[in-house]
This record gives sequence, structure tokens and C-alpha cells, in this order.
Amino acid sequence: MKKIIALLLSISFSVILAFGFNLLFLDLLERSLVDQLLLMFLSSASLTYIFFSISKEGLLFTEKDKSAFSHIGFSFREYAPGILLALAFFLVYLYFGLQLNRLSAAQVDNLFDADVSSWMRRISGPGEKDFVMRGPHPFAYFVFRPFGWLLNLFTKDPALSAILLNTFTGGTCVFLAWLFIKRHFQNNIYALLIASVLGLSTSHFFFGSVVETYIFSALALILFFLLLEADRQSIFPLVFAGVLTFGITITNFVQAVIVFIVNHPRWKEIFRFLAWTISLSIILSVLHAAVYPSSKLFFLLTSTKVERKFFNILLKMPAWKAVGRIIFLVRTVFLYTMVAPDVYILREEVGSSIPEFRFFKIVPGTFSYSGYDGVGTVLVLIWGIMLMVAGLMFLRSLIRTRKGGMMLAFVLCLLFNFILHANYGQELFLYSPDWAYALTFFVAFGLASFRENRYFQIGMFIFLLLLAYNQWHFMNVIINELLPYM
Repeated sequence: MKKIIALLLSISFSVILAFGFNLLFLDLLERSLVDQLLLMFLSSASLTYIFFSISKEGLLFTEKDKSAFSHIGFSFREYAPGILLALAFFLVYLYFGLQLNRLSAAQVDNLFDADVSSWMRRISGPGEKDFVMRGPHPFAYFVFRPFGWLLNLFTKDPALSAILLNTFTGGTCVFLAWLFIKRHFQNNIYALLIASVLGLSTSHFFFGSVVETYIFSALALILFFLLLEADRQSIFPLVFAGVLTFGITITNFVQAVIVFIVNHPRWKEIFRFLAWTISLSIILSVLHAAVYPSSKLFFLLTSTKVERKFFNILLKMPAWKAVGRIIFLVRTVFLYTMVAPDVYILREEVGSSIPEFRFFKIVPGTFSYSGYDGVGTVLVLIWGIMLMVAGLMFLRSLIRTRKGGMMLAFVLCLLFNFILHANYGQELFLYSPDWAYALTFFVAFGLASFRENRYFQIGMFIFLLLLAYNQWHFMNVIINELLPYM
């Protein structure tokens, strides 16, 4: 009886609160009937679940969570290798970021479709309340703006603040990757090698330097994996990481759900994680839209219609273009993400006064892709062998144990991105940080049986040296082409 009364009170209070808030701050009555119903139902349902859960089991942050955090200690000596490696990558990313993010003209789409200037403005620039935030980023201002404001106090330069935040996030991804591998395999050298693979990947080397949202999404996803491994009993850290992932880019939350289901295959836990994360995310999205009126609510039809222009449905394409896109997607996910190929530099072809950089080029009847030469050819062959060995080790483990474990989670995350981007986006490399971590960790887990072998470690180190040379050359090609515009 008490539960029924608590549920009825939660529903009543939630409906009244949702109606009043939406009426006062979100112009409820001026929206279409469908949007009104969606806004009221989702905000009321989210509040109801939160209030009812708190009344039934207390706050989400329980004594169990507090005891888990109380055991966390910090020893600089223990974390020094990962911190120093992350610092080195931060400085390298900053070196390139200071050059690539400061063109004299507005930067939109010329660097592999990255919206550099618009995201610099959203992170730390002025006038953000009048600048549209699309639905796929439900409450990104809440994530980015506090850090942008804080950095502006010191730099007095919004552009520099955005660059510093982006490059610091890139370095932090390297540190979290090191920590994740170190905790899982208890081998510091192997952790340094794998974290360096991620940091030197084309994806992180480029988007750790160039301002966009994707390096932040990578951070949230790696953090989710790390928290999942660190404390399997506590749901609070996982909900926090899930909400962070959801708020930056909504589609990446699917990856968090996949990972959670693989590691917690109990329906009660899955429901609790989903209910808490989605409810909190919806409430934050509604608050976000009230604070930043130009923001779009991801669950309203008026917002979803805008996203249709970014879809490229395979079934509606000519056969040559559909086949070309699939091949391009495979090359991007498995090769370009890790080893930078030659780059197309387009001007007249796309009608741009500033050079545009792509890994593909389309002319009627022909879909062309970037290729490799010199050191790049050697690197991509080595990387292909590493991928193949990791894949064979995964299949061997799956057949012998009937359990996929973490490697299955990485495979499913890669598969999700493959399905999504078969139909969404143009320059697919733009989205590569969304799967670079999964690809890197898949290889790390697949090759883990060799981690103590000195010859393997030396071979990996040589591979990293060659990869660093290749990526440095790739970045310098872009910078040299852009020098007249800087």
C-alpha cells in the first residue's frame, strides 16, 4: 500500500512540476500537439521514476558507493608513467592544435567535415545562447561551458581556451587508456604501448588537436569502460558516465548500453541502469533547453526532422555509390582510424576558397579512396596483421569458453558504429573517435598473451616510432597547405 501511495504522489508531483516548468520556460502551449504530448510525457515519466526510486531506495549515491570511493587513493609514483605519457601527448596535440584551429576565415567542414569554429564558440566563445545546439548533443553546453568559462578567466582568449580544453581531453584519453589496460593486465609496459597506440592513432592524433566534440565522446566512453572494471557493484559511477556520454552525443550512449548488457546480463540491473540514466538525461536536456533556448530537444519531432539531411540511405543510392560507401566505411573503420593515408586536398571540386581535406573523392560513377605509400604501406600491413591475430584470438576464446567478455563488447561497439555510419555522415573519419578506443582495446586484449615477450615489446615500440613519423608527416601536409590562410 505504501508503494502505491508513493507512486501516486510521485506521479502527481511530477506532472504538476513538469507542466509548470514547460509552460513557464519552454513555451509548452506554443508547440505542436505532438511535441506537447512528448514533452509532458517524457519529462513527467522521468521525474516520476526519479522521485519514486528515491522514496523507495534512497539516493542513487548509496553507502556502498561511498565505501567504494573511500578506498581510492592516489600515489604519484604509481600513476607517474601514465601521467607523463598523457602530458607528452597533450603537448604534441597543443602544438598542432595552435596551428590547425586558427585560420583567418571561419572553419567549417574543411578539416574532414569538422565544425571547428562553431564548436570553439560553443565551448568558450560569446553569444552561445543564440547559437543552435542540435538534438544529437542533448546537453552539451552543460558539459563544455563551465570548463570554457574557467579557462577564459586565465587565457582571456576564447579560442585558446577551446584549444586547451580539447587538447587536454586528448591527453586525458591517453591516461585513461593506460589506466584501463594497466588495471586489466597488470603490466605497465604493455599499458604504455597500448595507450600510445591510441594516442598516435590518426583519429586521436587529429581530433586530439582539432576542436570538435568527438574527442570528448571518446573520453566518456573510455571512462565508462574504466568504471565498469573498477567497481562492478556500484551503479552510481556507471550512471554518471552514461549520462555524460548521453549528453555529449546521444548515439554513443548505445555503446554504453551494449557494454553494460555484456558485462551485467541481469535484466533488473539493465533496467535500473537504463531508467536512471535516461531519466536524468531527459531532465538535464529539458533544463538545458530552458537555459539555452536555441538548443533543440532530441526527443521532439521538430528536432529529428533536421537530422534527416545527414542520412545517406544505402538502398536509395546507385549501386556503384553504395558499394563505394561500404568499402570506404571498412577502410575508415579498420585502417584510416589508426594509420593516416595520403589525403585528398580539394578546392575547385567542392567550390571552396580554403582547401578541404578528405579521405575520399566522388566523381560520377567513381568512388575513390585515399591510399598508402612508403612507410604508410608498411604500417598498415603490420596493423592488418595485428588485427588479424587479435581476431583469431577472439574466435579461439569464444569457441573454447563460450564467453566473449570484453572483446565481445568491443566487437559489438564496432558493429554498432558500422551499421550507424553505413547510412549516416559523409566524411566518415569525422566520427572515428567513437570507435577508435574499441578497435585499440580489441587489439590490446587479443595480443595480451604476448605482453611479457621482450621481442614483442620491442617490435611494438618500433611500430610506434614509425607510426609517429607517419602521423607527424600527415599533420604537416595539412598545415603546409593551410599556411597561406593562417
